[in-house]
Amino acid sequence: MKKDHIRDYATEAFRYYAYMGKPHKEDLEKKYYDEALEEYQKRQQMGGTGISKPTEQAIMYAEGILRQKQAELWDILAVEKTMAQLHAWEREAVERVYFPHAQRDIKKGEISERVQSASIKIPAGVATVYRYLKKAREIFAYERGLRK
Repeated sequence: MKKDHIRDYATEAFRYYAYMGKPHKEDLEKKYYDEALEEYQKRQQMGGTGISKPTEQAIMYAEGILRQKQAELWDILAVEKTMAQLHAWEREAVERVYFPHAQRDIKKGEISERVQSASIKIPAGVATVYRYLKKAREIFAYERGLRK
């Protein structure tokens, strides 16, 4: 059997997407940008300058923060594009297996338990649910520009 090199990375990207509340990339980008501007302004006010409008320097700071978060934003976009390409049952499999309790680490055997549970609720066989998850990871890898 061929090794799935992107399995862990893709799985964590789906889980992070769920943890963040299934955001759109543009919304998350705007949130980070606004937070960076606000942080910059607070820093300036602590220094006594008290700016009220974003200056060129504040904008450059916010754009720098976005550059630092670029990989995260690309992951979110790749997950969005992946979910859009999946059929309903495939999407449901991803959501039932990867999305619950995204804020905590996965315990040993938890994925297989979720797959079995999903196979009952979708309905699809266990092997089919695993195929759905693999398809989602492969689409994610393609959309993210990862090597398979």
